[in-house]
Amino acid sequence: MPAWILWLSPVVVAPLLAVLWTVWAARPRGPVQALETVEQYDRFRAALTAPVPQPQHARRSRAS
Repeated sequence: MPAWILWLSPVVVAPLLAVLWTVWAARPRGPVQALETVEQYDRFRAALTAPVPQPQHARRSRAS
């Protein structure tokens, strides 16, 4: 096998993998149960309302 094939194979393989991933990720999914949707929304709301921790360096500068 010529060495140039090995060097050029990522040029062909990477776009093909990207297209396959996009097709797979955008596939139509079946209906979900209502309870799952409500639980996901509750987790989303909890994540938005959670307090954001301050970075360590900001806490040290205020304390000194």
